[in-house]
Order: sequence, then C-alpha cells, then structure tokens
Amino acid sequence: MNGQAGESKLREEKKNSRIQFIIECAFGLFSESGIDNISMNDIASASKIGVASLYRYFTTKEELAIEVATYAWQIEQTIFTEVFTSEEYKNLSGFNQLKELLEIFSDAIVSQRSFFGFIYYFDSFIKKEKVSSDRLAQYEKTISETNAIVIHALEKGIADGSISLSGSKNEVLAKASVQEMFTTMLHSLFCLAQKLSISGDLLNMDTMVESRKQIEILINIILVALKN
Repeated sequence: MNGQAGESKLREEKKNSRIQFIIECAFGLFSESGIDNISMNDIASASKIGVASLYRYFTTKEELAIEVATYAWQIEQTIFTEVFTSEEYKNLSGFNQLKELLEIFSDAIVSQRSFFGFIYYFDSFIKKEKVSSDRLAQYEKTISETNAIVIHALEKGIADGSISLSGSKNEVLAKASVQEMFTTMLHSLFCLAQKLSISGDLLNMDTMVESRKQIEILINIILVALKN
C-alpha cells in the first residue's frame, strides 16, 4: 500500500507540475498577444504537449484563461502580503501603510507590465465570451483577498486620524465611503497602468511624460486628497 500510495502521490505531483507549466506558458502568450489571438494549439506547442493532452487538463480556453487570471492575481497577492505581514509595516499609521502599498504598485508598473496587459486582455475576453460571474468566483475571491489589504489600510487611517474622508473640504470626498474611495482609486490606477503597459508609447505625445512619473503623480494626487 505504501508503494502504491507513493506512486499515486508522484503521479499527482507530476500532473500538478505540468498544469502549472501550462498556466505559466499560457500567461506568457496571453499577456504578449491577447487571449483571442492565441489558440489552444499555440498553448499546447509552447507547453510541449499534444493538444489532446491539453484538453484533458482544460476543456475550454475560457477555463484555462480563468485559471491563468487567478494565478496572475495570486502572484500580486504574494507581493503585497510579504510587505503587509512585516512588523515594520504593522506599526505604520494607516496613511503610511497606504502610501507604502501604492509605492509597491508604482514599482509593479515597471517590473510587471505583463500582468497589467494580461488583465486588460482577460477582462475583454470574459466580457466578449459572456462568462457568468459564477465561473469567476475563485478569481474574484483571490482579488478580494488582495484588495482587503488596501481597504484595511484605509480603515486604519480613518481610525487613527491619519486619513480623512468625512473631514474633507471637498464635498464629494466627504460623502464617499471607504469602499467607494477604494474602488475609484483602484480603477484609476489600473486604467493608467494598462494604458502604459499596452499602448503607452503609441503616439509621440504619450512619450512626453515618463511612465513611472505618471503613476507617481496619480498616486500623490490620491495621497494628498486622503491625508488629514
């Protein structure tokens, strides 16, 4: 029994390793060329397996794309969590926690352009294919776990007085909830990140301001609006 159990474990580990390799290959292809432009044959070829074998692991390209998207966000979650769990970070005010998290985001624009490009292609693909929200449950859960880190910093800042929404002189900000502020902040940053990742140098005017500088300016606009 022990021998059979050992062989079964090895087969499972080999299968999981192969699936992970497929996901990583698909991420590279999707982020570079878009999901619509990549076929299952392309992915099988890059993964060095037959297309029939690929379909045994993932029955549709939609299923594979969702797994790739979850994988992409898990990487981001790991990056944020490593900072979030440090004692130095925990001792910061809510405002300074948010500032540090946004600075990580700024670095990510430069070092992880493939991630932002992929998310743009993924959103477009999911919308076009009319994939139901039920099928995106695990993907959304992974994003929510990452988002919770930023929301916690906002809430801590309001509690310790380093962040002010209700005390803002601006009527719109004064009436905004934490969730409204977070969602707007995230969407603004992602839209700029995706623009810079995919078509940031499409026109001559796009190159007039360096990418990192644009991100830094937007982040500081957010921080100035929130600082008490």
